[in-house]
Amino acid sequence: MNPETFPLARGIPMELLTERGLNRAFVKVVAEHRRDGRPVVTSRNGKCALVPPEDLVEAVQEAQKRIADLTDEIAKFERSPFSVNEMPE
Repeated sequence: MNPETFPLARGIPMELLTERGLNRAFVKVVAEHRRDGRPVVTSRNGKCALVPPEDLVEAVQEAQKRIADLTDEIAKFERSPFSVNEMPE
């Protein structure tokens, strides 16, 4: 098996799944902090900073666009749900 792919999603490059997951987590954290009225801890200019969620609107939009792009890219690799059980040749 190719170590560059996720074992439960044969053929899908792991970096695509990882990057999509990280972007989803970022969007979720910002949404939770906005709802709770808390600042987001993030890195700015190499230093830790507390940033109001309202200041991260552009970054959230970029993350959402990247999630859509990655989902489209991953869809090119996806097969039927039964293909996971198939043995590689």
